[in-house]
Amino acid sequence: MSAPPDSAPPREKYSLWNLATGFLLIGLMGFGGIAASAQYIIVEKRKWKTPKEFVEMFGICSILPGGNFLNASVMIGDENQGPLGSMVCLFSLLLAPLVILLGIAVAYDHFSHLPDVRAATAGAASAAAGLIFGTAGRLGKGVDRTASAAAFGAVTFVAVGLLRLPMWVVVLVICPIAIGWTLFQGRRA
Repeated sequence: MSAPPDSAPPREKYSLWNLATGFLLIGLMGFGGIAASAQYIIVEKRKWKTPKEFVEMFGICSILPGGNFLNASVMIGDENQGPLGSMVCLFSLLLAPLVILLGIAVAYDHFSHLPDVRAATAGAASAAAGLIFGTAGRLGKGVDRTASAAAFGAVTFVAVGLLRLPMWVVVLVICPIAIGWTLFQGRRA
């Protein structure tokens, strides 16, 4: 019996080596935040996910406990190589930043009292804010551009950014409503 005409062909499974080197690269490139480098490696360079699949995965990972891209590494590893793939991706993602961070922590401990080091830290914080805005722009490309998506995005921004509601409250209220609305709209179409 053949597959239904609207089903996608089976996706290629990536090797442990491909996954390990990809997530090692993400970890190495993740200065100031990992989202920009993860999107570049996962979508543009390795083509493991389409932009839409990446945004959907990022959305799921954002509401799960733990770091977004730690969760993503586990998901991508599992869908390609099972539990071993998850462990390899997670280890590869964390290895380089851990080594770099330990080196920086030792250096900062010795030199943090210097005015130039304090100025550099302030400059790095400004660059990180710019990275966040740039990444938000890239992620926006994979989002459905509908009035309801814009409305849920605006409500979430107001709830978290302006009203400073706890994230768990926003997730438990807005996510089920958004999912229900999307399912309702899908049935109407």
